[in-house]
Amino acid sequence: MKAPGFWTERSTLAWLLYPLGLLYGSISLSRFNKKPRYKAHMPVICIGNLVLGGAGKTPTALALGRAAVALNLSPVFLTRGFKGSEPGPLVVDASRHTIAEVGDEALLLARVATTIVARDRVEGARLAEQIYAERDGGVIIMDDGFQNPYLHKDFNLVVVDSRQSLGNGFIFPAGPLRAPLNPQVRRADQFLIVGEGGHAPQLRQLLARLGKASNHASLRPGKCNLLGGTRVFAFCGIGHPDKFYLTLEQLELEIVDYQDFDDHHAFTEAEAEAILARAEAQDLDIVTTSKDHVRLQNLGEAGARLASRAHVIEVEMKFDDMSFPRRVIEQAQRKFSRR
Repeated sequence: MKAPGFWTERSTLAWLLYPLGLLYGSISLSRFNKKPRYKAHMPVICIGNLVLGGAGKTPTALALGRAAVALNLSPVFLTRGFKGSEPGPLVVDASRHTIAEVGDEALLLARVATTIVARDRVEGARLAEQIYAERDGGVIIMDDGFQNPYLHKDFNLVVVDSRQSLGNGFIFPAGPLRAPLNPQVRRADQFLIVGEGGHAPQLRQLLARLGKASNHASLRPGKCNLLGGTRVFAFCGIGHPDKFYLTLEQLELEIVDYQDFDDHHAFTEAEAEAILARAEAQDLDIVTTSKDHVRLQNLGEAGARLASRAHVIEVEMKFDDMSFPRRVIEQAQRKFSRR
């Protein structure tokens, strides 16, 4: 879903929905405060956020996974497999599983390390334990699941987008918060503020006032084989498409035409044909995100043509403190050892 415009301000509609937000918040807080029913036999790091929508959780999880590999550890990603049909628990096989089965994020994570899809996070953790029973250095990295109470987390890293921030500060459906703010903040071990948006200073002040440390990172373009000034047709189905267009501007690509889709959008052959036709009619190169590119598989002939023509614009999480991913892993290991 795309975030409604009124989530950014305390408009009349937001106030009308405010009582529903209080009810939703009460229910979500009751679930949030439940005691975990399982502690895994390996460290568990959870990458979460406070609000609905994208904040940079998956790029952060990928960065931690790469850091774990560099430390000679054995990371395993644990994800719900959003919009996938498979309930799990199962180990993702990128050569066999499709977007429809495991979701786009799972296929991206599987490029870096073993990835488990499980709607039941406890069963997913148990499968991870089976895989790493005979190995040292196993660590579970959860992509999302901060509000899920059932699996104990040794370290909660909460990612906040500096531009979206906390929106209007109301709870869904009146605003973007997934649960009341203060209980969520108390549960977090550290915060990662992503981007250069105008809310970053206020976020740091708020978190400091609540006694929480925060670090900073930015999503930066990876390698791109298009020259600056190239005229492009851009399409994406992510939570905040403006982030993608900002990346294209950083690469000095000229966005002549574009199309947005809902987050995690399942493309059709007709949509693939339409994108190809619009780009060809204007003699434009086609660019998209890695998440959208993986969704084009198994889409038929039009999807295959679009996938082959589209240039994937990769982004990487760049931390102001390059030691931050390693320190998160080490802190999780220490907390695990003190259980």
